[in-house]
Amino acid sequence: MVADTSSRAGDFADKYRAYLPRILNYMRLRVGDEALAQDLTATTFERAFGAIDSLRSEAAFGGWIFTIARNVVRQHYRDRRETVALENLAQMVDPAPSPEGRAMDAAELREILAGLQTLSEREREIIRLKFVGELKNREIAPIMGLTESHVAVIVYRALGKLRELVVSEW
Repeated sequence: MVADTSSRAGDFADKYRAYLPRILNYMRLRVGDEALAQDLTATTFERAFGAIDSLRSEAAFGGWIFTIARNVVRQHYRDRRETVALENLAQMVDPAPSPEGRAMDAAELREILAGLQTLSEREREIIRLKFVGELKNREIAPIMGLTESHVAVIVYRALGKLRELVVSEW
């Protein structure tokens, strides 16, 4: 029994290390405040650890932890009724941007952020999960209550809208 518990804690620690940056970036995007993003990320992992027995399979961990993260954010906003402007996205993402992020032109980023405002909340949330949370469509589907193919269609259409807006500006 003790070996099983320590093994499960070790497995969770590995998952924590793997998912911490992704969950933290997701929280940064959703709340716009570094300290609050860290607090909500900690709450997410605390809840996940407490509910680890409800995880159906190891393969479902990504979708499961992001569902918890979304619920933590929802509860936060229910409690405070705050909103975050997508215009502040550049300041909310990981302070150490990826090579792709460094290469992105500031004007193009502004156009994309403006384009995000034209998307529905559902489209924005799917885009957040896909590109900030780095989830696959099959992981996003149960979180959003959609089929994997429906998620793919929404991503395709949302990216098409963004592409059209950005290209038309250039």
